[in-house]
Amino acid sequence: MKRSQVATQIEKLLSKLLFEKKGVKISVEPVSGTQHKSGEYPTWRKYIVNIHVDPYRYNNVTSDFNEDYYNFMSNAEDVISNNIKYIGIDDFEVLSKFVIDDKQEFIKMMEKIIYDKWEDVETEYQIETGKTLPEVDEITIYPRSDSYPEFSLYIGLQKQLREKDYTALWNALHKKLPISEMFVHLV
Repeated sequence: MKRSQVATQIEKLLSKLLFEKKGVKISVEPVSGTQHKSGEYPTWRKYIVNIHVDPYRYNNVTSDFNEDYYNFMSNAEDVISNNIKYIGIDDFEVLSKFVIDDKQEFIKMMEKIIYDKWEDVETEYQIETGKTLPEVDEITIYPRSDSYPEFSLYIGLQKQLREKDYTALWNALHKKLPISEMFVHLV
């Protein structure tokens, strides 16, 4: 059977039985010879499963958040590995990639929320440390990588913090901002 036919078979199995019931769109494509030659993917990977993530349902930021969806997406790779064996595919042949839908709109929304609530973060930091928080140079949000459905939040301060002040800022960020599913980096 051709790889494209097997990819279609994998997509049908996963979509119909599992992913559609959770409201998750997936697509499966065979890894091309060009991708193997370029070193983009190892030669033992034969198929790519693109899992489309709704960031509003995944991140506890808006009323669209759904804990069942979050739990399912957190275990999506295991769901794929546990089910493709029924059609004779080894799980090491399949690479899962997360495609975040509406990524730019979500990032803009999150950056606005963070900037709007930044005074609350500064106040919380000052309560905990008795110090004024250094000015922020930049707040940037990026998808963590194709292998994860989460985002990374980068906060650039004009001055480095000492370890205990860093911990106080970390606590203030998580207490005042809806960023529990994000990886926070202070740069």
